[in-house]
Amino acid sequence: VPQFVVVLDTSGSMELNIKAVKADEDWFFGNNLNKYTDPSRTLQIFEKPSRMNVAQDSLAGMINALDPKIDTRLITFAGCESTPDQGVFKFGDRQRLINGIRGLVPNQGTPLADSLAKAASTVDGRNNDAVIVMFVDGEDGCQKDVCAVSRRIAQEQPRLRVNVVNIGAGGPSQCIAKNTGGRVYSSTNAA
Repeated sequence: VPQFVVVLDTSGSMELNIKAVKADEDWFFGNNLNKYTDPSRTLQIFEKPSRMNVAQDSLAGMINALDPKIDTRLITFAGCESTPDQGVFKFGDRQRLINGIRGLVPNQGTPLADSLAKAASTVDGRNNDAVIVMFVDGEDGCQKDVCAVSRRIAQEQPRLRVNVVNIGAGGPSQCIAKNTGGRVYSSTNAA
């Protein structure tokens, strides 16, 4: 049975509408006063469903479809300072895991490289197969090189694959999946 870890982006941009584009992100986060100069654009950018809503629904579906023998570890973000390990959830704990995921609130930065490194540190990937699935909406926002981290993982943990589910239009570094033999799945709408 492979080891399995999910990284869920809980950065502030996950609160944006699933159809929001990079220009919307740059506009809103680039100048704190913009939200007052164009409140209708702000409302449109934050209209439901949010990227987090889509990620939560997709992740819940994935967890429910997993083989009962697969345990799930969850890593989230707490700004650039921390990537909390929410623990390992066995088959009997899946509903508690899904309820916890639905209760997460997006806030602060995107420690993509640190969360990938932390997730990789929790699995073997050398003698046993391991899979990490990252539900993310953008690049690393904490001045770290996620491509370098994924290259190191590929060298040190050759049996670890990282798949990236790109939520929204921000687009994570393709190198994560490419370097580790994983895949990138993209979505710009709730369906």
